[in-house]
Amino acid sequence: MELLRIVAMLFILVVHADFKALGAPTLDDMEASPLLSFFRLLGQSMSIVCVNLFILISGWFGIRPKIARFSEFVFQVLFFGISIYLVMYAFGLVTEWSKYDWIKLLFFRRGDSLWFVTSYIVLYIFSPILNEFAEHANRQVFKRVLMSFFIVQLFFGHIDSDDFFAQGYSPISFMGLYLLAKYSHLYPSKYTSLNKYYDICIYLSIVFTIVLLAFLFKIATGKGISFLYDYSSPLVILASFYFFLFFTKISFYNKVINWIGASSFAVYLLHSDPLLFKTYYLDNIYEWYTNESLLNFLLQTSGFLICIFSLSILFDKIRLYTWNLLYCILEQDWKKREKKTKQA
Repeated sequence: MELLRIVAMLFILVVHADFKALGAPTLDDMEASPLLSFFRLLGQSMSIVCVNLFILISGWFGIRPKIARFSEFVFQVLFFGISIYLVMYAFGLVTEWSKYDWIKLLFFRRGDSLWFVTSYIVLYIFSPILNEFAEHANRQVFKRVLMSFFIVQLFFGHIDSDDFFAQGYSPISFMGLYLLAKYSHLYPSKYTSLNKYYDICIYLSIVFTIVLLAFLFKIATGKGISFLYDYSSPLVILASFYFFLFFTKISFYNKVINWIGASSFAVYLLHSDPLLFKTYYLDNIYEWYTNESLLNFLLQTSGFLICIFSLSILFDKIRLYTWNLLYCILEQDWKKREKKTKQA
């Protein structure tokens, strides 16, 4: 599963480097460069499963809320936000923050680039309720709830694009995916117990179906195709689910992968930080795509993504060391206070 975390985070980098930075291929793009448009659609279709994978992992193992783990998560988010600001301020790349900016940081600067943090915190808070339901509801009730949820989400969160579901960006969509993974783990079926190679074939079949639909819809209507890439799209959910199932059926141990996977979330926090995301990530990739040859663009962008990924992992190890040191100090202080209380 640590390998899956790494792959999912690489997918997030690709999603942001494709449609987020460059926009979806237009009708003119498809007519002028059908092959390039195909590969761009293919890359987006393969990688759009990224966010759903993280929630499915959480649901499969179950979130067990603990103050220490939640505190570490909050510390990681704030550590990256503060560190990025201080480094950029030291180099004169940003102005001094106001009190309002610091308050926004404490509320995780909710917005387009860091939306996942607050949605995941809501899921984290509600996870005990979801766990209780999953563990005590009988199979038929659980199944009916899941089916009802995804039908409602299909009509009101995908077809109608109600803000309540926010195209899969909302905590309510996370809860549905969380329960889907829980159900699949608790109640294996013929649909989830296929050979792992069938799982990957189903994933690839759905990916190519999305690409085909994107081409056909754009050519037939000339309208936008972003709805095909909603996290709440049934095809995206199915692709995510079977890609995830593939990884549940492979097992190996590798220290390097575990070491990297433990810090994979840092990649999101670094490149998606509001101070960096548009100016230094999206704009750079767009400029290379516009001004460089295709080969140079691919080489520059690939190297850029690898550098971001590597830097994020290394920087998170500093964060991890800092957290462990701080936690040990706080734990010792708590034990001393508890001992004094008992003696009193």
